[in-house]
Amino acid sequence: LNRRNSMTPAITGYLWCALAALASAAATFLIKLSNQHGVDWNLVRLAFLGGAGATYALGFVCYSVALQKLDMSLAYPVMTGVAMLAVAAIGVAALNEPLSVSKIAGMVLIVAGAFALVG
Repeated sequence: LNRRNSMTPAITGYLWCALAALASAAATFLIKLSNQHGVDWNLVRLAFLGGAGATYALGFVCYSVALQKLDMSLAYPVMTGVAMLAVAAIGVAALNEPLSVSKIAGMVLIVAGAFALVG
């Protein structure tokens, strides 16, 4: 059995979607961190924003690979669902943002919708 080719295109497509989502979440976090360094265009803030732009670009590349392997109607909901969960987790863990029952319910509904489209 050749392990190198054992993953189906769909599985690799979902993995590329997950990478794109994580890049998007990381870029969002960098933008949020940039705001902690003032509202002017200082060097530290520009470094965070530049990192966010580069991270978004990486996510764009990952998403373009995912679209080679998946239908757009599947890839986009999966990517946005994973990104939303990652952003919420980063917000709670790194920024001490509150996690309410209504937020959790909303995330569950979004993820359920993404899975419904995939299934």
